[in-house]
Amino acid sequence: MQMQSSAFARKEDNRMVVQIIGRQTLDFTTKEGQLIKGTNLFVAYKDENTEGLKADRFFVRDGVVIPKELKMNDKADVFFDHRGKVEGIVLK
Repeated sequence: MQMQSSAFARKEDNRMVVQIIGRQTLDFTTKEGQLIKGTNLFVAYKDENTEGLKADRFFVRDGVVIPKELKMNDKADVFFDHRGKVEGIVLK
Protein backbone atom coordinates (compact mmCIF):
# COMPACT_ATOMS: atom_id res chain seq x y z
CA MET A 1 0.00 0.00 0.00
CA GLN A 2 1.59 3.26 -1.16
CA MET A 3 0.83 6.33 0.94
CA GLN A 4 1.95 9.78 -0.18
CA SER A 5 2.76 12.76 2.01
CA SER A 6 0.46 15.80 1.93
CA ALA A 7 -1.36 18.15 4.27
CA PHE A 8 -4.42 15.86 4.50
CA ALA A 9 -3.02 12.35 4.21
CA ARG A 10 0.41 11.57 5.51
CA LYS A 11 2.44 8.64 6.66
CA GLU A 12 4.21 9.43 9.90
CA ASP A 13 5.20 6.44 11.95
CA ASN A 14 2.58 4.33 10.16
CA ARG A 15 -0.24 6.89 10.48
CA MET A 16 -2.51 8.30 7.78
CA VAL A 17 -5.11 11.08 7.98
CA VAL A 18 -8.24 10.24 5.97
CA GLN A 19 -11.86 11.24 5.43
CA ILE A 20 -14.37 8.44 6.03
CA ILE A 21 -16.69 8.06 3.01
CA GLY A 22 -18.18 4.59 3.53
CA ARG A 23 -18.45 1.62 5.88
CA GLN A 24 -19.28 -2.04 5.18
CA THR A 25 -19.68 -4.72 7.85
CA LEU A 26 -18.37 -8.17 6.89
CA ASP A 27 -19.32 -11.46 8.54
CA PHE A 28 -19.10 -14.53 6.32
CA THR A 29 -17.35 -17.85 5.83
CA THR A 30 -15.22 -18.45 2.74
CA LYS A 31 -15.67 -21.59 0.65
CA GLU A 32 -12.45 -22.82 2.33
CA GLY A 33 -14.20 -22.52 5.72
CA GLN A 34 -12.34 -19.43 6.99
CA LEU A 35 -14.46 -16.96 9.00
CA ILE A 36 -14.07 -13.36 7.83
CA LYS A 37 -15.36 -10.84 10.33
CA GLY A 38 -14.57 -7.14 10.32
CA THR A 39 -15.29 -3.85 8.59
CA ASN A 40 -14.27 -2.32 5.29
CA LEU A 41 -13.72 1.41 5.69
CA PHE A 42 -13.80 3.39 2.48
CA VAL A 43 -11.69 6.53 2.73
CA ALA A 44 -10.56 9.53 0.70
CA TYR A 45 -7.33 11.46 1.08
CA LYS A 46 -5.14 13.93 -0.74
CA ASP A 47 -2.32 12.38 -2.71
CA GLU A 48 0.42 14.40 -4.38
CA ASN A 49 0.06 12.33 -7.56
CA THR A 50 -3.73 12.69 -7.79
CA GLU A 51 -5.90 15.63 -8.80
CA GLY A 52 -8.68 15.86 -6.23
CA LEU A 53 -8.91 13.08 -3.66
CA LYS A 54 -7.71 9.50 -3.91
CA ALA A 55 -10.07 6.76 -2.64
CA ASP A 56 -9.09 3.53 -0.94
CA ARG A 57 -10.50 0.70 1.16
CA PHE A 58 -9.03 -0.52 4.45
CA PHE A 59 -10.08 -3.79 6.07
CA VAL A 60 -10.40 -3.43 9.84
CA ARG A 61 -10.33 -6.85 11.49
CA ASP A 62 -12.73 -7.73 14.28
CA GLY A 63 -11.18 -6.63 17.57
CA VAL A 64 -9.74 -3.33 16.31
CA VAL A 65 -11.88 -0.60 17.88
CA ILE A 66 -13.69 1.73 15.49
CA PRO A 67 -14.98 4.76 17.43
CA LYS A 68 -18.75 4.44 17.94
CA GLU A 69 -19.25 8.12 17.11
CA LEU A 70 -17.59 7.70 13.68
CA LYS A 71 -19.84 9.00 10.92
CA MET A 72 -19.54 9.71 7.22
CA ASN A 73 -17.25 12.61 6.25
CA ASP A 74 -15.41 12.53 9.60
CA LYS A 75 -11.65 12.90 9.49
CA ALA A 76 -9.65 10.28 11.34
CA ASP A 77 -6.11 9.14 12.00
CA VAL A 78 -5.67 5.54 10.88
CA PHE A 79 -2.69 3.72 12.40
CA PHE A 80 -1.03 0.71 10.75
CA ASP A 81 1.22 -2.07 12.06
CA HIS A 82 4.53 -2.92 10.40
CA ARG A 83 2.69 -5.15 7.86
CA GLY A 84 0.35 -2.34 6.77
CA LYS A 85 -2.73 -3.69 8.63
CA VAL A 86 -5.01 -1.28 10.48
CA GLU A 87 -4.33 -1.37 14.21
CA GLY A 88 -6.16 1.75 15.40
CA ILE A 89 -8.49 4.59 14.43
CA VAL A 90 -8.79 7.93 16.22
CA LEU A 91 -11.23 10.68 15.23
CA LYS A 92 -9.70 14.10 14.47
